[in-house]
Amino acid sequence: MVQFHNENAALATLAVQKRETSRYLLFDQQLELCGRKAGRDGKPEVVRESYGRNSANLALAFSGIHVISPRLIGIMTEDGVFSIINTYLRLVAAQGEKILAFRADKYYWRDLGKPENVRTGGSRSGRESG
Repeated sequence: MVQFHNENAALATLAVQKRETSRYLLFDQQLELCGRKAGRDGKPEVVRESYGRNSANLALAFSGIHVISPRLIGIMTEDGVFSIINTYLRLVAAQGEKILAFRADKYYWRDLGKPENVRTGGSRSGRESG
């Protein structure tokens, strides 16, 4: 993922998967962030037009893992607690920054969430969907 990020000179690279979620990020055919939507039937919030022949956006679930360029810190204006996704969407819309998707569909990710889940975190038998 780090190699992909560096080779593509992105401001940020987000690990995403094609799976059910309550919040989707929208990417164009070049895997550049262009918006978001709530749920499968939610109204899309598109912050920039899609690039490419096929203008249909890919709705993908964010896995919470990012690789960022150090340059991001210098252009963030948010203070206190904030959603980094709002920051990414603002930078895409206002400054045309490149935020890329890294397709992590073939990787196994698990949010352990609570200390008691650490015991089963390494085994797929304790895997939860979502």
